[in-house]
Amino acid sequence: MKIIWYGHACFWVELNGVKILIDPYEDVNDDDIDGIDYILVTHEHTDHYGKTPLLARLRDATVIGPKPVYLMAISDGITKVMEIEGGQEIELKNGVKVKAVFVEHPSSQYPVGYIISNGQKTLFHPGDTYYSPVFKNFRGAIDILFVPISGRSTANPREAANIIEVIRPKIVVPMHYGVYSEGDVEEFIKELRERRIWVLIKVPEVGKPLEV
Repeated sequence: MKIIWYGHACFWVELNGVKILIDPYEDVNDDDIDGIDYILVTHEHTDHYGKTPLLARLRDATVIGPKPVYLMAISDGITKVMEIEGGQEIELKNGVKVKAVFVEHPSSQYPVGYIISNGQKTLFHPGDTYYSPVFKNFRGAIDILFVPISGRSTANPREAANIIEVIRPKIVVPMHYGVYSEGDVEEFIKELRERRIWVLIKVPEVGKPLEV
């Protein structure tokens, strides 16, 4: 599995040859993002939906999102678009599956996260979220967890640690900081160590590939 972080909550992921972009915010450099089969959008806010219409057209990608995102994409003239509901799982291609799960983001009309799997590895991008009891359902089932840490309309380092403690992923990649909000990665790591939550942390660099 290959992962590239483009800042904020925007990630490019490749599994089984399927190229997925998640949450392309309005200020992301679209020239840097090449090769997209699907764009997954967790909710309708511009710091997650922003560049979706442009990139969908430029890369001939299919947009997938909950109803508010679906309606926005239709309004923006996107024809390759699919609606997904919380709890629903869809198969893309080459054995890659995506499941939408409800998350805790009160300012959104319909916030979801995405569990993406190729049958060998499972990744969870929860979008903007605080801690939610639903995360207990994924305990031990997630290999790679993207977790927000900024505390701006989403989990702060302490809440991010709560999420990790419940899910118990193998690898954690912090996100949702450095563009519209500051996030202290060192504070996040310190919180995990003080609470003896042992997990492999991979701090991403914008535009630099991670192999997991």
